[in-house]
Amino acid sequence: MRRGLMGWDRDELPKAALDARLARLRDAMARERLDAILLYTNLVRPSAVCWVTGFTPYWIDSILLVRSSGAPVLATALSKRVADWIRSVSALEEIVNTPKPGVAVGRMLADGRCRRAGVLELDAFPAGFYDDLVAAAPAAEFVDATAAFAAARRSLDAAERKLLEHADALARAALAAVDAGAARDAGEVAGLVEKHARLAAAEEAYIAVAPDLDADRRLVRVSGPTPLARRFAVRASIAYKGAWVRRTQSFARDDAGRQAIARGDAWLARAVAALGPERPLAAQLAARLDDLPGAELKRWLAESCIGSYPLEAVAASATPGGSPLPDRAPSAGDYLVLTAELAIGGVAWLGAAPAFVGGR
Repeated sequence: MRRGLMGWDRDELPKAALDARLARLRDAMARERLDAILLYTNLVRPSAVCWVTGFTPYWIDSILLVRSSGAPVLATALSKRVADWIRSVSALEEIVNTPKPGVAVGRMLADGRCRRAGVLELDAFPAGFYDDLVAAAPAAEFVDATAAFAAARRSLDAAERKLLEHADALARAALAAVDAGAARDAGEVAGLVEKHARLAAAEEAYIAVAPDLDADRRLVRVSGPTPLARRFAVRASIAYKGAWVRRTQSFARDDAGRQAIARGDAWLARAVAALGPERPLAAQLAARLDDLPGAELKRWLAESCIGSYPLEAVAASATPGGSPLPDRAPSAGDYLVLTAELAIGGVAWLGAAPAFVGGR
């Protein structure tokens, strides 16, 4: 269950911004000849519905139905006693409380004589819900609408950008609370970072630690006492009003480590500030290595919010035994989280930061 404070601040997320998003989504639907689009949401897949309505679920499965006209409808397994609360924290007006959201949405599609309905991330749509949809709307054709949704979702509006910048400020401040010289236990550090973020009004805070960068660069959720080595890294994934950012920072207690990490941090700041459109990310990052003599880029990952998940991989370097994601050239206005692993003069460095492609 979510633990952060949820609410709708109309100054931070104006109704006009949500109306403009809905219009963009309907434009994408029209291009794909869709009479409706279905967006699934739950605790770990909140972002598509939140982008359209401002609503973030705190546990239960729901389906948002967006038709070519009229208000979006949320069919949810939440009980009727929370319907007024949902309306108070979002722009949702039409809510159907039912133990069978798939049946309810299917009936609405059938009643509206919907011929072609798009489903976001169709392959990941719950099988039970899909079976209910097909049974209730046998005349409707259900197609994957992931690309159509991403086309409408990808570019940021001013409201979302401000929320992301605020979430990033929370992440940076929380990581700044870590004293590398005094820190000795990974669990205590994770707790400190999470506490700092949540007291500053973060809606969610997921903290992971690489306790010994010299031995293992994997970031893990710490569940018990774990000693920190002289060099370690902390990742903070922070949500504020549905806007998610991720920052990773490396720390060291020795002079050589601190100097290398400072160089890596400066490189990352320059790299995210310089990200531009039209050139593949791999080429852009390789060119930035000229700014960091003696460093080797071990791997990198770009994430964004283009579907139901808060952040998902959209491009990455090749991994041993695997194949890379397509290294597409980003578009102006894209929002990315860039994660990189460097070896700097024998020192392992991890870093991650949000980037707005093309700057301001």
